[in-house]
Amino acid sequence: MGPLIGIYNEANSALQATWDVGIVRAQIPSDELTINIWNNRTGATDVSDLREPMLAVLDSNGLTSDTAVPKDKWVQVNVESVDGNTTTWTPIGGTVTKLLRANDLVTEDIIKGTMNNGDPLLFPQNVCTTKLRIVAPLNSIPGDFSFKIRLTGYFT
Repeated sequence: MGPLIGIYNEANSALQATWDVGIVRAQIPSDELTINIWNNRTGATDVSDLREPMLAVLDSNGLTSDTAVPKDKWVQVNVESVDGNTTTWTPIGGTVTKLLRANDLVTEDIIKGTMNNGDPLLFPQNVCTTKLRIVAPLNSIPGDFSFKIRLTGYFT
């Protein structure tokens, strides 16, 4: 069976489906959104590992277009298991993506699909904690912007 991916809020209590960023001011980082990307959360049997998971930013139509958010890389990502700290932020958008890795894996770019009880402290190999924020450039145009965050990967 393929991976069973769920994106949960920071408390792991609910699925995270949307992100209301609020008002963003140019060059001032927005509030951070912390998400937990799970493979097989509370699964009773093993499923496939998600290999080479990547986050991308797309326009509201799901394309890497020339709209402001993906083109100018407004979305920044921090993945402590990849970055080694909580202060490194990588701008993503267009064709620039961010590699993910489960919380306790330092050499494998995967999120494991082993059975678990949903506790990220006991099963860190099944979850990738990721932080997102928006930083609009100084020359950004005002307005409402919609965009999508896409998770990709493969399994064998």
